[in-house]
Amino acid sequence: MNHDYPQTRLSKTLLTGVFAGIIATLINLAYDFFYRDFAEFYPSDFINVSSIIFATMLLFTIAGIIYFFLNKLTKYGNIVYIVIFLILTIFCFYGSLHVMRSSNAMENQEFRGLLLGTVAVTGLLLTFFIPYLTTHDTLYND
Repeated sequence: MNHDYPQTRLSKTLLTGVFAGIIATLINLAYDFFYRDFAEFYPSDFINVSSIIFATMLLFTIAGIIYFFLNKLTKYGNIVYIVIFLILTIFCFYGSLHVMRSSNAMENQEFRGLLLGTVAVTGLLLTFFIPYLTTHDTLYND
């Protein structure tokens, strides 16, 4: 039996968001592991394995849906999406520079390093990886 059916544009962008989210989650988990080992920063109250997995997957799934609607509603949806998410990434990165986790200056510095790396990886992949994968779907789709 042949179950081939054409995918809708929404399902393609949604699955692209999920696929990009899986890649971003793996990169963020690797960064988290290596940064903590290098900096010897072990508190995991805020940034931990479960928060990385859930937050990254949720953000990328929502970004895939936003990408779909921007492409559907505007002629230059790809560019609009990139500009919006690049601005959001810059704002989040700037905000991360001013996070005060505790009264211990060294702990704040180490936490900022972990947070800045996670924000940078997530933001840049949100900004550029979803549009790239959507326009190059032969990389992961038959």
